[in-house]
Amino acid sequence: MRLTLAGVAVVLAIVTAVVLWSPAPRTGPEPIEWGRETCARCRMILSEAGFAGEIRDRRGQLSKYDDLGCLVLAIRTGHHEIPEAWVEDHDTHEFVPLLTATLVRGKNLATPMHHGIVAFAAGERSEEFARSSGGEVVSLEKLLRDKELAE
Repeated sequence: MRLTLAGVAVVLAIVTAVVLWSPAPRTGPEPIEWGRETCARCRMILSEAGFAGEIRDRRGQLSKYDDLGCLVLAIRTGHHEIPEAWVEDHDTHEFVPLLTATLVRGKNLATPMHHGIVAFAAGERSEEFARSSGGEVVSLEKLLRDKELAE
């Protein structure tokens, strides 16, 4: 089959249109629809602000979690690149990047799935919260390696 110059131009125009008008993968966190969405891990309804997290994979697919323990377990068991992840600041309920957040874990911290993990945007606030709640400031790496965090 032989394409004419006009045929080549049409094919190139179609390819260009598909590339230019294809939606780019979404980025950033999205607001949670409390009482309507479910946790990607445990399937519990997201109903309590201050404990949630979100992960966006490299295709732009967003997963939401009701408890930071569910988010950590999803990362641990996912075995794939996580280009974007956010956690909800326990005080302000605003999303902050997971890698810049300070995490606090405590046995007496009541969280939706009882993992006892909360996040803060400001390090000094997390230290104050840890002291007052009997918890400890922990690194993401420590949480990912912690075998006590139940599967």
